[in-house]
Amino acid sequence: MPVGNSDRGVGLWAGQVMFGLDNMNQYIDWWHEALPGSGEGFDHEGTLTSIILSPTITIGLSNYWNFTLGQSIGSRIMTWDGDTTTIHHRDEGTDSNFKNAEGGMMGDTRLMFRYLLFNDGQGAGKRWFFGSGLVIPSKNTLTSDPFFLNGEEKTDHRHFSMSEGVYKGVLEMQYFKKQMINPVFMGGTIMAELPINDNNYGYRASQLYDLSLTVFSKLVPAINGSLGGSLIARHTTESYWNGVAAPNSRATVITIGCGVLWNMKIGGIGLNIQKPFFVGGAFSGIEGEVAQRVGAWQISLSYRRLLSFVVPWLDPLKGV
Repeated sequence: MPVGNSDRGVGLWAGQVMFGLDNMNQYIDWWHEALPGSGEGFDHEGTLTSIILSPTITIGLSNYWNFTLGQSIGSRIMTWDGDTTTIHHRDEGTDSNFKNAEGGMMGDTRLMFRYLLFNDGQGAGKRWFFGSGLVIPSKNTLTSDPFFLNGEEKTDHRHFSMSEGVYKGVLEMQYFKKQMINPVFMGGTIMAELPINDNNYGYRASQLYDLSLTVFSKLVPAINGSLGGSLIARHTTESYWNGVAAPNSRATVITIGCGVLWNMKIGGIGLNIQKPFFVGGAFSGIEGEVAQRVGAWQISLSYRRLLSFVVPWLDPLKGV
């Protein structure tokens, strides 16, 4: 099971239904000294914590087409640990409304259609899938530019939300191989998320490009599970508020991880510990001679189960 993506790496036959649940917990701890010329004579220090749940339902429309419906739900909280609090530096979170934000726990909805070019099911063999889909935003988004890029008077504001409020197209290719020798499961996914439009408040989201690689070993008797590793490279382009580039929106992040996969009667359960490295953009560092540090960790839990229920009107064996 790929890290944090319980709907990937498996193809369903016509009528089959699979439930998946992914939980991502991310913790970022950051600090830098006062920026020269900023007019702020104090250190900047805080933490950003994200807890996201993503349940999915996948249906085999035929032996060659799968459909997945997913919904993100969660919370993001920034704790400001600096000695001085301002309208720009303070505690904030996504759960409640604010002057420039619609609050709430609902994130984006994702619809994915995948064509199974090669699919050897649950057994040994290859899985080569091509997918496309749509990200539908929730209303829980920022309603104005939090950076005041057009020179407006600065007022109380929030910096982040559960949704960017932007419709996005998704393109994806998966290739995975399962075999009887080590490593028993390996492969990866190439994915792109491309914004279709600006949202209602003048925001255009970044383009996102993602390469994810996963490998798992044979069963390790001592833990009654398989050991795995992952490597994820993710790049986002600049985003814009009313045509002006948002600060630190362009970013490149490399994430390495290790984990365990247990195949149990109740389904497959994956636990992964990941370490992101911010190569460029947000949290990667401030240019110049400024003392700074940043640390980040992620813990991901994934679960999936192939249900015994078969969609009657899609079942090719019905009436046989």
